[in-house]
Amino acid sequence: MIIITGSGRSGTSAVARMVHEAGLSVGHDLIEADESNVEGYFEERGLISINDAILNDVGLNEWFAVASREQILEAARARGDAMRELVETATPAWKDPRLCWTLEAWMELLPTRPRVIVCLRSSSEVAASTLKYYGQVGEEAVRHVEHRWLSEYGRLLEIIDAYGLEAISIEFGVLHEEPERAVEPIARFVGRQLDASAVRRDLRHHAAEIPEHMCEMYERVLALGRT
Repeated sequence: MIIITGSGRSGTSAVARMVHEAGLSVGHDLIEADESNVEGYFEERGLISINDAILNDVGLNEWFAVASREQILEAARARGDAMRELVETATPAWKDPRLCWTLEAWMELLPTRPRVIVCLRSSSEVAASTLKYYGQVGEEAVRHVEHRWLSEYGRLLEIIDAYGLEAISIEFGVLHEEPERAVEPIARFVGRQLDASAVRRDLRHHAAEIPEHMCEMYERVLALGRT
């Protein structure tokens, strides 16, 4: 199974769309497109519902929140029946930024070890896009997004390492500037030809450098699939 994840606003929808249209379905009941994501989210509705519930249970939808791996697993066990039911009819791929937190809980139920595509974007761009999406302003909001960005990628790297998962990263900036170059290794990873022309370059509304204090995490994620 292919898992597509990464911090929100990092190109997960664009990558999921290419995978889906290449014949690796990302869901039976996909959340509809809207004015904030005109090409579609390509998210399985049931997966999003369960992941949201888990994050709510452990308080991760609060600003500057943290949660341990055991807290995530405990919250997931309370929803085991719904999770098992979804896994029984799972499509070949799933996409959800929330899987940065919940992937380990799903791995206990998946019939095979998943392979992970990690979408990566500068935290500054993620912050600008997120604040626009939610109508937020101010330094506190930026710090919250940076905290979440670091926490999500840190936890995801921890799980990838702990379980020895095959994983590869794709940079948002390269995806929009040189889509064919960005998509080629992802196509090899999933074993399907992907249509890079589907990438909407005009949908990139923010461009910013990676803050110095975020560079170490960015480089660690970028290294996935490159050694």
